[in-house]
Amino acid sequence: MKHLFFLLFIGIVFNACNQADKERKAPDNIVAAFKKLHPAATIEKWNDEPPIWEAKYKDGNEKGAVSFDKDASVTETEIVIEESLLPDQPAIPDYIKAHYTGEKIQHCEKVTKADGTVTYEIQITGKEIVFDKDGKYLSEEMD
Repeated sequence: MKHLFFLLFIGIVFNACNQADKERKAPDNIVAAFKKLHPAATIEKWNDEPPIWEAKYKDGNEKGAVSFDKDASVTETEIVIEESLLPDQPAIPDYIKAHYTGEKIQHCEKVTKADGTVTYEIQITGKEIVFDKDGKYLSEEMD
């Protein structure tokens, strides 16, 4: 009987901790910085990945994400783009076809780092394939 109560107690504590994490709100300075960039946007979700806060948003036809550091400085932006807007057409789609047989591009993002570096992330089943601004392969990341 003691074990049952102990397991129940652990379950309640674990659930309470998970709820607290889910309910964390972005700091006011970060929310204000986002609203300054995208005053008409709808925030779909805040991701808290210390020390970075990421706002996933929709602004008219634009869908993307903006990441901020603790000082509310932008560290990265991601914009969902059409496949036709990828650099060096058709190099990236051809690379995906040649190296990921049977896979189709699910969606594409243009990623801009704070230093101005641009990359493109191509989503396929369970992976993101990353290319540089010229359409050259850089890496593969598990999604």
